[in-house]
Amino acid sequence: MKKILVTALVFFSLIPSVKGLEIKSEHAVLYNLNDNTVVFEKNSDSDTAIASLTKIMTTIVAIENIKDYNEKVTITSEMLKGLKEANAWQTGFYVGQKLTYDDLLYATFLDSGADAARGLAFSLAGSEEGFVKLMNAKAKELGLEKTTFTNPVGLDSKTGQNATVKETAETLIYALKNEKFKEIFYSDSYTLSTKKVVRSSMRSNAKSNNQDISYILGGKTGYTDNAERCLASVAKDETNNITYLLVTTNAPSYKKYYYTIEDARNIYTYYFENYKYHNLVDTNDILVTLKTKYAKELEVSIKAKKDYPLYYENTFDKEKVKLTYEGTEELVAPLKKGTKLGTVKVSYLDKEYETIDIILDSDLKFSLWVFIKTNIGYILTGILFIIGLIFILKRRKRAKRK
Repeated sequence: MKKILVTALVFFSLIPSVKGLEIKSEHAVLYNLNDNTVVFEKNSDSDTAIASLTKIMTTIVAIENIKDYNEKVTITSEMLKGLKEANAWQTGFYVGQKLTYDDLLYATFLDSGADAARGLAFSLAGSEEGFVKLMNAKAKELGLEKTTFTNPVGLDSKTGQNATVKETAETLIYALKNEKFKEIFYSDSYTLSTKKVVRSSMRSNAKSNNQDISYILGGKTGYTDNAERCLASVAKDETNNITYLLVTTNAPSYKKYYYTIEDARNIYTYYFENYKYHNLVDTNDILVTLKTKYAKELEVSIKAKKDYPLYYENTFDKEKVKLTYEGTEELVAPLKKGTKLGTVKVSYLDKEYETIDIILDSDLKFSLWVFIKTNIGYILTGILFIIGLIFILKRRKRAKRK
């Protein structure tokens, strides 16, 4: 009966709401990394415990302070003190064991080893407190106003171990700019110098639940009683060439079924299937056509020099794109190539997305023939006036002679 109940719960939870996305995580934020913009969020600015997602900051701060990844670190009793009592997950290092910084980095991030994280903290800053100061200084440097740390492991704390999913995502975005961090983040496993293999906790969790996350490139899990199940991950929509970054916290778990993995699958699948880039304007689309004066060309059409893509739902309808021109209404020759004529504002469903400068892309030459044709009435009137004036002057001259 219990097995049937779990199966039913899993099945129905995989179905997104007809009105939109429903997830079990209390906090979530999804970034489109192509544009570095938030495309989905749920309580993203609210305080939340982030458990071992803390190790994103731990790892990047360590990397920025390590001079030699092959340097050996000796595990001390101080590094391991209190971890067992706190029920912190450990990779299994022991006092006196010698490990490289590479070992500690991979064990910290992939295996989420608290002993590895402590090893980094004590060896690089002399103490856990000293390393936490480095972490908080980095948070301040990144402008993370709601992020504070009291330990590098991610253990719950009544004072100060808090963040938001949005700021955690921003930390990860920053960290992924570092090649060493990126290498670790996208690894599924790593063989330590001790020959022990550490594996991605995210991959292990998904495998234990028979969940396909092959499209997720890398991730970091976390769990404490307060934070519940947490996950930070990056996935690639290969069809539309869009990379996403997702952070979720406070997802429940039923026995060994991880709803945080399920939430990630639902969110990624929803956006893969329903969003992509659509061109508001295509290359060579006519932006504006302007009439000319005193030129051979009766009008000049200015075309787009490039595509102007918009990340939007697949309900996008290019027919509803509106181009509003502001600028010179008539081009009086001569005009040189490169002359700015005005701007075109590009909007979709009354929301403005782009402003494009309208630049003359070739010389507009003056045509004498067109000038004459255009002003023939004025010219003839002028000629007749001059002839009449000459005639009058001659008559006056003759009258004086008489």
